[in-house]
Amino acid sequence: MELLRLYKAAYSGHAKEVWALSIFSFINRMGTMVIPFLTVYLTTELGYSLKEAGFLMGGFGIGALGGTFWGGKLADRIGPVKVMLISLFVSGALLISLQFAGTFNEFGVLIILTSFFGEAYRPAMSAAIGDYVPKEQTGRSMALIRLAINLGMSASPAIGGFVAIGLGYKWIFWIDGLTCVAAAIFLLFVAGSWQKRKVAEAAKQPAVQNGKSLSPYKNNNYLLFILGTFLMGIAFVQLFHTVPVFLKKEWGYDERYIGILLAMSSFLIVLFEMPIVDYVEKKGRIRQALLLGLFFMGITYLPFIMPSALIWCFIAYFLFSVGEIFVLPFNGAIPLHMAPPQRRGDYMSLYWMIWSVTNIVGPTLGLSFAAYFGFDSFWVFLMLLVGVSFAMNWVLGERIVSGGE
Repeated sequence: MELLRLYKAAYSGHAKEVWALSIFSFINRMGTMVIPFLTVYLTTELGYSLKEAGFLMGGFGIGALGGTFWGGKLADRIGPVKVMLISLFVSGALLISLQFAGTFNEFGVLIILTSFFGEAYRPAMSAAIGDYVPKEQTGRSMALIRLAINLGMSASPAIGGFVAIGLGYKWIFWIDGLTCVAAAIFLLFVAGSWQKRKVAEAAKQPAVQNGKSLSPYKNNNYLLFILGTFLMGIAFVQLFHTVPVFLKKEWGYDERYIGILLAMSSFLIVLFEMPIVDYVEKKGRIRQALLLGLFFMGITYLPFIMPSALIWCFIAYFLFSVGEIFVLPFNGAIPLHMAPPQRRGDYMSLYWMIWSVTNIVGPTLGLSFAAYFGFDSFWVFLMLLVGVSFAMNWVLGERIVSGGE
């Protein structure tokens, strides 16, 4: 009964705006089925080499950097909802147009533009949460939206695989593009009735100096938080890039086991994240939850130093799942706590830009480090990175939760 009460509390009391953004996020992420298959499409259907396909896929990272930067900037100037609408309408059209690209340069330009507009919605959506959700509920709101995103991203690759085999690749581009447009139309209809929450007086707003809102690039506490997020992020992304390579090449477990481990992790997050985040937020233990999550994320890589055994794989992914549950929802809400209302887009822009950099640097760093120094040394290196992030969050203390400068 207590468990049912926790679930009921976690999913009740959300503002209508949060539910709408969650549905929007689910529809939008369903429109990402082309991404996992684009490399396959480029190499098998169009005959590009692995090197050429790698360069083209790198365009996603370049576009994402620009999109998250300008998405946040524009959210402060024209409003987050308008940015999300532009992002989805344009990226939907670009996804459809990708199937008609014929040359290497055409693909490169379209991939960069698709990523640019497609990723611009991220800081805008986060800024929208700050506009419409009370500060004490931002963590659980982020968790609900993360749940919707995870559900969408779990379903879309499976559907995309069947579409590619049964109908052909061109239909993936059409479905993805039209799904993005559908998400934009949904947002257009529901956002008209939204009302912004009242903000505190200027004297009580975070990151304000001499009556002026402080830029995220001049907020030392925020920059330290961003650096800590980057170090944690480098370790985080290895579970999706370097670890699967290690499990197959070094320990001999094929894609079936890797898929089961990733599915287990997603299942644990979907099942437990919402009630845990709701409980932590209501108890006011956000800082303690962050540190606990970083601890679990740090020791995630310890089992991989042990002798090869399937049980260590499950333990590692379990530790990772616990760390993700305690870290990511609150980590994503902290920029909203630290940002003055007039600059939420700027703060979220820098936050999502650092994640874009992490996704570019992380896989290359991981595989290169392991190739030169070995996997055991790499696991120790990752634990040290998370340890430094832990120390940074410890030093910042309540300032990253309350938003103090």
